[in-house]
Amino acid sequence: MRRRVGFLFICSAAIPIAIFASAAWACGALTTLKSSPSVAAAGQTVTVTGRNFGAAPTWGPVQIRWNSRTGPVLKEISPTSGNSFAFTDTVSVPAGTDPGWYVVNATQSRVSDGTPKSGSPGRTTVRVQGAGAGSSTAPWGAAPTSGGSGGLDLPLPGILLSVALLATGLSLVARDKGKKASQAVLGA
Repeated sequence: MRRRVGFLFICSAAIPIAIFASAAWACGALTTLKSSPSVAAAGQTVTVTGRNFGAAPTWGPVQIRWNSRTGPVLKEISPTSGNSFAFTDTVSVPAGTDPGWYVVNATQSRVSDGTPKSGSPGRTTVRVQGAGAGSSTAPWGAAPTSGGSGGLDLPLPGILLSVALLATGLSLVARDKGKKASQAVLGA
């Protein structure tokens, strides 16, 4: 009996992970942004391609921003009407940018109340090479950044619950196997 309960606990360990993973993907289509080339010099033109943005007239222009959600706007792209909006356009890496990794964000807000598009911003990275305007590298240009917290996708309570269920199940199965083995020796 303990063995069956143990297997139940082991199988249950996957449930919190499945719940958190399905909730992450249930939000709908995430906005995406791609850059080409992904390595450029300061002042160079880069092509950006975005997908899954909101269409007009509900959604405002897509703002291509440099190095943060609130960074300088490199370009605004007006959406077309329809169900979803995709685009390909060019932007210039700001002149005088020091070498390093930078994030290009594509943000969009609802026209009526300014709320951000769900699943946004779309992000991509651009590595700037060559001489910049200054002699020192900006701290945000030293390594790739995502603009996020860098934390785990699965919340800590879900991880702890999964580990506890797995440990309980393994201990019940191991204890039951040991009990059956000792009964077999005594019964022989």
